[in-house]
Amino acid sequence: MTQLTVRGLQLCLAAALLTACAVPPTAAPAGRPATTRPATAAASVADTPLSAPTLSPSPQAAAAATATAAPFVHYLPLAGFHDPTSEPTPADASVAEPAPPDPPTPAWPEPLDSLTASKLSLHAMGPGDPYIMEFVRRVKPRLVKSVGDFGWLAEVKQVSPQTITLGRIPEEQEEWILNVDPVVAGQAYVDLNQETYRLNPYVDYWEGWNEFAGGTLERMVWFAQFEATRACAMQARGWRAAVGGFSTGVPEYDLMDDFLPALEAARRCGGIFHLHEYSSPTFDCGVAANIPGIIPNAPALAVPAGALSLRYRFWYEGLLKPRGLGDLPLVISELGIDGVIPSAACDDPGGFGWKPYSDWWASRGLGRDGPHGYVNTLRWYDGEMRRDDYVLGAAIFTAGALDAGNIWHAFDLHDVMIPLAEYAVSQR
Repeated sequence: MTQLTVRGLQLCLAAALLTACAVPPTAAPAGRPATTRPATAAASVADTPLSAPTLSPSPQAAAAATATAAPFVHYLPLAGFHDPTSEPTPADASVAEPAPPDPPTPAWPEPLDSLTASKLSLHAMGPGDPYIMEFVRRVKPRLVKSVGDFGWLAEVKQVSPQTITLGRIPEEQEEWILNVDPVVAGQAYVDLNQETYRLNPYVDYWEGWNEFAGGTLERMVWFAQFEATRACAMQARGWRAAVGGFSTGVPEYDLMDDFLPALEAARRCGGIFHLHEYSSPTFDCGVAANIPGIIPNAPALAVPAGALSLRYRFWYEGLLKPRGLGDLPLVISELGIDGVIPSAACDDPGGFGWKPYSDWWASRGLGRDGPHGYVNTLRWYDGEMRRDDYVLGAAIFTAGALDAGNIWHAFDLHDVMIPLAEYAVSQR
């Protein structure tokens, strides 16, 4: 994530595009009735082999939507409570109120012996939340990403050696853009960070700059050369690069072609492609198949795709596969619910981060509370990712923003990690 003003403008553009691509129900539904639970992408692509799975709530979840929602708490037996009334109290002493019992310990699922089949995992801002490593121990996720703090990824590798690790160094050099030759800049970036790379050999892939704004041809061409140089310079020194890192809803289709030199270099030099996807109020909002112009000038795809969710398929189906680059590994290096600019097509109440959507999800039978509702929306996205072999996984934004004063607290995953672990360990 970057500054909120930039994210807001990007989401505003994407939301406008979603509204513009609405079509009559006889062609493919682009919107959702305001008084009913949103239809999934499957309704619009039932005649395609890769139709999206429908999020059908269980009878218990449907009942929970009309009843008073029970809080999500796992209770373990409590033993050994001391009864303060069993001891004599001096006549002249006041009777103190008994101390409240300690809260019950949440119950994690039994750990897996090997990687989960789910492609959902964690984006983290360091290891500050103890739930993060507990999630890794239980789930054996396919990937974990950390920003700024990398030492704890050694423990991730110790606990789950097959888990792919990604690291991002927050510092960026925007003054280089269009002012320094991109080949020189790419080499200089690797030189600048080589000590961090050397000290953290348990990081499998290193990202570069975060959410580069390549809004013009000149900027995109420069960035493609910068990333191509960085990828191969890193391979020459024994490291691997993740190139791209674009924000949700960008770049436009007309500029994707101009980044292809970086993707060709990543494939040639042992790197991967990564980008971000956010949507609201659910991930299937605005997703459809066989509709041209979902993003400007993009062709119709035979598989479900959207201006925000599953946008990565425009890269692969429209550009990479026809050029023989369809096996380039992809990581969704940030994934989340974020409705800064709500989608008018999906009865979206709006909200910053996933937490404001808790009541909305519960009212539509997606979960008895916010964490379970979020996991159920993520399950739909997971099902789609798992149809694409080139997708290594998605890092859900973010764990480690526990402090209520943290700008990303509305995205914090502490309360989501146990129900997410329960889902992930069930996927074998």
